[in-house]
Amino acid sequence: MSAKDVIVLNSHGVGQYAYCDRMPRWGETLSVRKWHIAEDGGKGSNVTVALGRLGLNVAYVGKVGNDAWGDLGDRWMREAGADTTYLYRDPGVSTGTGLVLIAPDGRNSIIDGDSSGAALTIEEVYAAIDAMAGSKYFVTGFEIPEEVALAGARHACELGMKTVLNPSPLPEGGLSPIGYIDYLFVNEVESEHIAGVSANDPRELAAAVLRVTGAKNVVVTLGSEGSCALTEEGDFIEVDPVHVDNVANTAGAGDGFMAATVAGLVREKPLREAMEWASHYAALVVTIDGTIPAYRPLDEVEAFIEREDVLS
Repeated sequence: MSAKDVIVLNSHGVGQYAYCDRMPRWGETLSVRKWHIAEDGGKGSNVTVALGRLGLNVAYVGKVGNDAWGDLGDRWMREAGADTTYLYRDPGVSTGTGLVLIAPDGRNSIIDGDSSGAALTIEEVYAAIDAMAGSKYFVTGFEIPEEVALAGARHACELGMKTVLNPSPLPEGGLSPIGYIDYLFVNEVESEHIAGVSANDPRELAAAVLRVTGAKNVVVTLGSEGSCALTEEGDFIEVDPVHVDNVANTAGAGDGFMAATVAGLVREKPLREAMEWASHYAALVVTIDGTIPAYRPLDEVEAFIEREDVLS
């Protein structure tokens, strides 16, 4: 097995979508519209597909069942150019699914079901990482058990890889020190939860996250306000949002932004430049329904950015 640009360790699942005017209250039956199974993966398969379509040499590590949902994820990732050698198949589990509720303005809430990634073992993760020693970046998150994700990141760090963590969904007990994480990607709500404070100043919020976690760099997505980052050198980066009028679905924007930023870092762009490009990428993503269709090939992304620059 050869070294990769990026190894992705996280879950695969298949999303179901429904449109609603508001969230239900406990005990209420709420009618929704257009409930359908979409081309929507878990965070692991999402990031893997995005990176593959952006032209990176990427491999996926995870576990699914011997079922149609697992077959679908394998196909999505392979068609994007990803290596799925370490997509472990287990007849004793069912591939996970989730429900995405979409508001009229495109905002979403996600209800995650059980993840087949919960059956993934640390030994299986180590075997996959060792087989791809010499890879550049390792990306993981908490749609698989936290201890498995962090063990993988620690092992990848020991082998000289740059490590990236999106700790979503956040563990109830908070994050333990993660000094072996090079880039921590969190949204504003997650940042406030980790830091234990509500902060109006993005720089203060990012600094608090770094103090609590010990990560080297933190990237915070701020929704319609753009994004920011605080580096291990103490440099604070602010990136303006890229606004589009035709928002269809925001469900894949966060995963897409992280994948696009990592793609820039792999190509040795400075963090600010990588984040600026990723902001344009995420703007394109939200104009397309479903996460897997929204992660477009590099030439289409570049054409979109060129059009946006002309219009602006």
